[in-house]
Amino acid sequence: MTIAERQAREAHDKENPWLPMNTARRDYTICNLLFNDMAGDYPVEERQYFMDADGTWYQLEPPEKIWRKPINWRPAYVKASPEKRRLIKRRCEEIDRLDREAGSR
Repeated sequence: MTIAERQAREAHDKENPWLPMNTARRDYTICNLLFNDMAGDYPVEERQYFMDADGTWYQLEPPEKIWRKPINWRPAYVKASPEKRRLIKRRCEEIDRLDREAGSR
């Protein structure tokens, strides 16, 4: 990472700070999530997520239900449309069904 890239990253982080999970809103706001593993904290910047009304996190592309527990979130101040939410949830349900069927063979 160049100095200019690092400075741009720091400016972005300053303007859009990571927020604690207890402030995450169940209003379908599209956001980034910060995860943690044994190697440390890591954001998956190129991926976007939203929290459903029941508190379940979903990844937009590729559609996936998130089972890992994020440690922070950063809102994009845009909400996922009802059509997009339905499509993602339907795809996740289809993937779960196929996984269950494959496991029962």
